[in-house]
Amino acid sequence: MILSCRSALYQNAPVGLQEQLLSLQAGLRRLVTGRRALHRVAGEISVSQWLPRSTWETWQLEQMRQLASHAARHVPYYRALFGRLNIDPSGWRSLEDLRQLPVLTKPEVIEAGTAMLAGNAPWPRFKGSTSGTTGRAMPGWRDRTSIAFEQAFVDRQATWAGYRPGDRRAWLRGDPIIPRRQTGGPLWRINRHDNMLMLSSYHLNRDNGMAYLDALAEFDPVMLQAYPSSVSFLARLLEDLDERYRGRALKGIVTSSETLSPEDRRIISERFGCPVFDWYGAFERVAAIGTCEHGNYHVMEDYGLVEFEDNGDGTANLIGTGFGNQCMPLLRYRADDMVVPADPDYQCPCGRSFRVVERVLGRVDDAIRTPDGTHVVMLDWIFSGLPGLIEAQVVQERLDYVRIRIVAGPDFTARTGQLLLTRAQERLGREVRIELERVPGIERTRNGKFRQIVSHLKMEAQRRESPWQV
Repeated sequence: MILSCRSALYQNAPVGLQEQLLSLQAGLRRLVTGRRALHRVAGEISVSQWLPRSTWETWQLEQMRQLASHAARHVPYYRALFGRLNIDPSGWRSLEDLRQLPVLTKPEVIEAGTAMLAGNAPWPRFKGSTSGTTGRAMPGWRDRTSIAFEQAFVDRQATWAGYRPGDRRAWLRGDPIIPRRQTGGPLWRINRHDNMLMLSSYHLNRDNGMAYLDALAEFDPVMLQAYPSSVSFLARLLEDLDERYRGRALKGIVTSSETLSPEDRRIISERFGCPVFDWYGAFERVAAIGTCEHGNYHVMEDYGLVEFEDNGDGTANLIGTGFGNQCMPLLRYRADDMVVPADPDYQCPCGRSFRVVERVLGRVDDAIRTPDGTHVVMLDWIFSGLPGLIEAQVVQERLDYVRIRIVAGPDFTARTGQLLLTRAQERLGREVRIELERVPGIERTRNGKFRQIVSHLKMEAQRRESPWQV
């Protein structure tokens, strides 16, 4: 997209034009979101969050009947599956009846391809893909209604953190809003359409951390949305200096996309002087878990039906069915993440009857550290859209040396490999030597997980030291 911050137009534009492009892109996102659906869902879930626990099974069963009946009529994959197994979702009388359906896995979705797409899905349709923690790219389709459904839940989490529409907010995540080659000058931009300060997570290091904190304090947002690793870096810098964040308006920090450790939560909250609200979502849109004002993780029962698949060690896999994407419904999909369920009888003081989990264990990838102290996570983008790339794993051997292990199909050419190297070099910087290594397969962990990033550096030793010292 020409307005994207990844586009050549944006990357080579002066600062003023970049900020205009960010605002234009935000406006286009708002146009793409189904506004009528957004207002409808937002109104519904502002009420449903307070439903008593006794009503959830009946409510979710009706949602499941409707979604499964839609899938049986309009989705080729499910039409064949329901016919083969002689399943009639209209006859389901309890949530236990859903177990007539087998658990769906990511390889099965990849293999099914467009057979997972509803034939009556409205236009426009938006296709995305992710490598996720299992390493293989999986396509996903959404429509405007699905985007609105997701946004409504993200907005509700923001209100739990004290944010109201129109408030100032800050963004410290994975958008390349600053060209990687830039080293000086402000490493942030203002998106005036969203009243948002956008800071580059790519450039954050030991030398400029205080400049980031000064920019945040000057903009003085009500809410900060950030990767846990980025905001914890700043919190540890403040801790090392025995200082506290100087902004006065900040009511909450919303983290997502990485695992937030209890220690990082403590340090962030202490140094920034506000609660941390952690959000778990998934590209597949089958489950959502958010943090309430009391710090508890709630399974969003009005977002989807989530089953806990017991691992026998206190942890559970997530099997989810999201209610919001009729364009590509996934029924009983096994996500790539695990949780530690809380006592099922626990009632949170916040008054919401959603189930509670003690911790979200997914997304515990390592991080890449560069010689300038930058902490690099979320490398999915460098693999996106590369033909013939089946799996990839980034392995850091030394501070200045990284291997990218790839499982390549026949369509993977030398040109594709060069493009991958170019993207990786842009992401990690010129001080890091990067090599590609073709392998027949990439091993999984004991739990069958794929680690996209593996660091052989002594990360824990580094974390115990000041995070801006190498």
